[in-house]
Amino acid sequence: MGGARHQATPIVRSGVVLQRVEGMANILLVDDEPNVAARNAAALEADGHSVAVVSTAAEAAKSAHRDVPDLVVLEGMLDPDFAGFDLARSLAHDFPTLPLIMLTRADEHLSARARSGQDRDGGWLPVQRYLEKPVSTDVLVYEVDHLLPGAH
Repeated sequence: MGGARHQATPIVRSGVVLQRVEGMANILLVDDEPNVAARNAAALEADGHSVAVVSTAAEAAKSAHRDVPDLVVLEGMLDPDFAGFDLARSLAHDFPTLPLIMLTRADEHLSARARSGQDRDGGWLPVQRYLEKPVSTDVLVYEVDHLLPGAH
């Protein structure tokens, strides 16, 4: 996948100029399954990204408001119940240009009627990618690399 893009460019955060390796992104990973979070974080870091891992919607919101990430990968089925869905809506409202990828097993918990009523591409859930778990790390890295600003 990516990883081979290494050109230093200055970025400014909170008035401080930082050096950033082009292609490297600050990714917020929100998942309450430690093994899944560790595997996904390792794959994203191997691709050259910096990854902050949190396990709750509250931690994710606090982290995103403290230091806005370049992209968020989040689980939909955070406790309680669908807290990840609420988090996605909140992040999309607060940061309209922030790319969001949802990894979830939510369809296992929704009735056929509820699933048929979802309009995942029309605003039901404001994410750029909705991927059913399990998601291979290759697919995740590919999706992240293609959603990052400047990837096109």
